[in-house]
Amino acid sequence: MKEIKLHGARIHNLKNINLTIPKRQLVVITGISGSGKSSLAFDILFEEGKNQYLRSIGILAGLDNEDRFDEIEGIGPTVAVHQNTTRQSNPRSTVGTKTGILNQLALIYASDGKALDEYKKPLSPSSFLYTTADGMCISCKGRGSYYDINLKQLIPDKLTTLLEVYESLKVTSGFLRLLKNKYGMHFDTSFWELPEDIQDEVVYGTYDNGKQSYCLERILRNAHEKGEDVEEVYVKTICPDCRGERVGDDAREVFFYGKGIGQLGQMTLAELLDYLDEIPGEELSQFTKNVIKNVKQKLKQLIKFRLGHLTLYREMSSLSGGEVQRIFLHLHLESKLDSLIYVFDEPMAGLHPSEKQSMIEAVKELRNLGNTVIVVEHDKEMISQADHIVEIGPKAGIEGGIVVYQGDYKGYVEADTLLSKYLFGKRTMPERKVRIDIFDNKDCIILKHANVHYLKDLTVSFPLHAMVGIAGLSGSGKSSLIEDTLLKRLASARKYGHAYGITGVERISSFAKISQEPIGKSASSTPASYIGIWDKIRELFSKQEEAKLRNMDAGYFSFHSKGACPDCGGSGYERIFLTSDFSVDKLCPMCHGKRFQEESLLVKYKGKTITDVLEMSISQAVFFLADQASIAKPLRILEQMGMGYLTLGQPTSSLSGGEAQRVKLAKELGKQRGGNMLYVLDEPTAGLSLYDTALLLKLLDKLVIGGNSVIIIEHNIDVLKNCDYIIELGPEGGDMGGEVIAKGTPKQLIASPNSKTGRYLTCY
Repeated sequence: MKEIKLHGARIHNLKNINLTIPKRQLVVITGISGSGKSSLAFDILFEEGKNQYLRSIGILAGLDNEDRFDEIEGIGPTVAVHQNTTRQSNPRSTVGTKTGILNQLALIYASDGKALDEYKKPLSPSSFLYTTADGMCISCKGRGSYYDINLKQLIPDKLTTLLEVYESLKVTSGFLRLLKNKYGMHFDTSFWELPEDIQDEVVYGTYDNGKQSYCLERILRNAHEKGEDVEEVYVKTICPDCRGERVGDDAREVFFYGKGIGQLGQMTLAELLDYLDEIPGEELSQFTKNVIKNVKQKLKQLIKFRLGHLTLYREMSSLSGGEVQRIFLHLHLESKLDSLIYVFDEPMAGLHPSEKQSMIEAVKELRNLGNTVIVVEHDKEMISQADHIVEIGPKAGIEGGIVVYQGDYKGYVEADTLLSKYLFGKRTMPERKVRIDIFDNKDCIILKHANVHYLKDLTVSFPLHAMVGIAGLSGSGKSSLIEDTLLKRLASARKYGHAYGITGVERISSFAKISQEPIGKSASSTPASYIGIWDKIRELFSKQEEAKLRNMDAGYFSFHSKGACPDCGGSGYERIFLTSDFSVDKLCPMCHGKRFQEESLLVKYKGKTITDVLEMSISQAVFFLADQASIAKPLRILEQMGMGYLTLGQPTSSLSGGEAQRVKLAKELGKQRGGNMLYVLDEPTAGLSLYDTALLLKLLDKLVIGGNSVIIIEHNIDVLKNCDYIIELGPEGGDMGGEVIAKGTPKQLIASPNSKTGRYLTCY
C-alpha cells in the first residue's frame, strides 16, 4: 500500500481523527506542546507498527490492547528514535562501542596485529576489547582512569585534627556520631600523626560483603556524583598501568602499523581516518582489507555528521544531545534497510543553526532508501523541506487533538493555523527590552581557569540581573563551561563557603539548576507528586465523610500503598515480558487502568473520585481545586508556562526533556524565595513550538524583572536575540572548540566577524 490510513484515533486527547499519511516520504507532524502529535506518532503509529509485526510472527497472538482507534491500514515494521531512549548513562558505553568500530578494530588486531614477542600465542578479538574480562586492564577495570584523593591538598595543615577534617567536609551530625563511635579516640589527634593503618581506614574505609564503610573517599565520590566541584582534592588520574588505553598487558603488546588498539581509541575520528588512509593495502590480508574499508566508510559518515572531533573512547554520557542524535541516525542509515517506518522525536533539538542542514540531508537519505520517515518536529527548516506536513491542534489538551492542517509546504504557507502564523510572520514573538548597560564588572560572577574537557583555560564573566545566553556549535564546550564548571564551583562555594576559581558568588542569594534530565523513571512518579501536592490531595480525600466512616486514612488514596488495585499493584496494567528486556503492556482487567481498589473509589470529593482527579489536566485541576490555596498555587505556575495540558497522574517518565525541565522550573518558582536567585537552564526550548517559546520568554523576562539572574544554554535564535548578553563558544566542536569566540549584546554578535551565531540573528 502507498498510504497509511488511520480511522477514529482517540488515545489521550485525540478526538477520533481520520488521517492518510503517504508512505516513502518525509512527513513532519507538528503542533504546540500537548496538542496530541506525540500520541499520534508514538502511541499509535509506532506502537501499532511494532505490535502488528509481533502479531504477524505469533508473539502477541490473542493479546487485546486498549481501544485506541477503529482501524489502521498500510502500517509496517516501525522503528522509533525517541529522546528518552537516546540518553545514555552507562560509563562503559562509548562512541567506539555504540558505533561498533571498536569491535571491527579488534578483528583487525587479532588477524594482522604484530606482537613484540614473536612466539606468543595469537589473541582472540575479545582480548582487544576493554569491555570483556579477557581484554580489560585489571588495574582500572577498563576505564582508563580512576579518581584518587590528593590528601596534601585536602589537609594542607599538619595540625588539622581528624574532627576538623570531617567538619571541613560538612559531614552530617548523624554520620559524625557514627564516626565518633569508631574513631572518637583519634578525633583530637592531627590527621598526619595518626597511625598509618588508621589513616588508610579513614581515607579508604573497610569493606564488609563488598560494601564500603563511610570514609573520605566515599564522601568525596558522593560530592563528585552530585556535581560539586571537588576536583582540586578528588583528582581524575590516568591509569599508570595502561596509560588510558583501557586494555590489558597482552593487548598492549600487539601493534598494527606502529599503533596499539588503545592508542587508536584515544584518537579523534578524523585522526583515525587519516591513520587508516596511510596504511598500504598490499601487505594486508583480504579479510583485514575488507574490515578497514568498512571502518573507513563508517568514519566518513560520522565525520560528515560533524562528529569527527569525538574519540572512540569518549563516553556516551558526556555527549551533547545533538551528538547523541546524530550517532543514532548514523546507525539507522548504516543498516540500509528499506520499507520501514521510522518515527523520530525532534532530531533538530540541540543543533546549532549551521548544523541543521546536515541532519535534514541525513533524514532525506533514510527516506531515499525506500523508507517512510515520520518526524515530530517544530523546526522551521525541517518543516520547509518536508514532503508532507500534519499539524495537530489547535491548542493543547482538551483544546487540541484534531488535524488542523494536512498537505504540502506551499499550502501550509497559506494556512491559517496557530503555528503557521508564527512560522510565517503573521504572529511575532514577544520582544524583551534588552538591557543596554549590561556589562558592569562589579555585578557579575567571574570564572577563572575553566579547563574541563576541551575548554582552553578560560576566564569568563557572567553578568547578573540579566538574561545571558550561552551559544555555540554542538560539542563546542557550552555544557563543560556551565554544567561541569560554573555549577560545580557554585555548589562547592555554597557547601564549603569558598571555591577555587570563582568570584562574585556573594552577589546572589542562591542558585537553581534546571536540566533536561528525567524527573523519575518509576510509574508512581507524577507531576502531582513531583511538585509536592499529591500528599495534600490524598489528605483531602481522607477527610471526606465517607472516608471517615470507613476509617480510611491517606494511604487508601495512594496507588502504591493500601489503595492499590490488588491485581496490578497500582500500575494500571499487566506487563508481559517477551524477552528479559522487551515487554508489552496490557490494561489491567480488574481496575481497567484506574490503578485503585474498589473501596478507594467509593470516596468522592466534589463528586470526583481520586482517579478522576489524577486524570484531570492541570488547567482543569486549577479550577476544581481553586479553594485549596497550597495545591492551586504550583498548578497555576504550570498553567502560566503553557503546561495546563499535562494530567496530574501521568508518569513523569513519559514527559519529554523540555516538559520535564519546565515542570522543574515550576517547582523552583513555587518555592518561597527572597529574590536575587540565579536560574541556570539547559536548552529549555527543546520540544517547544514558537507559541510555547513565546510563553517561556515571558516567564524568563518576569524572573529578570523580579531581580533574578538567568543563564540559558540555547540554540534557539528567537531566544538568543532576546538575551541581554551572549557568550559564544567555538569555533568548532571537541578539541577544535573550547574558546570564547564572541561575547556581547545580540547586536554586537551580529557585527562580530568571529561569531557563527550572529549571522543567524539577523535572519529572523
